[in-house]
Amino acid sequence: MAIASMTDRLLTRVEGLAAGVEYIPVDLRSTRGSRALARWKTLTVKGPAGDPLGTWSYMRDLAHVACDMVHVLRDRRAAKLPTAFVGRPGLPPITPGAP
Repeated sequence: MAIASMTDRLLTRVEGLAAGVEYIPVDLRSTRGSRALARWKTLTVKGPAGDPLGTWSYMRDLAHVACDMVHVLRDRRAAKLPTAFVGRPGLPPITPGAP
């Protein structure tokens, strides 16, 4: 019962992550992102195997896909953030009351 509940939550989470990865233009999408989407599509089509470890393996594969998608989205977000100039080499720090 616990595996079914976790699998259900993972399916919902990965579906949201997949939408985020699909939003990245194909020419800017990393190889890891493309592979994660392909694996996600395979998992949704095939579902868990019928053997005793099938549901556990399916949940494990979903977790790996989720992890890959999170990394892809974090990398994309980090690439889009502007780099701020930090510090003033050779100059004193700016005080709050400075003009």
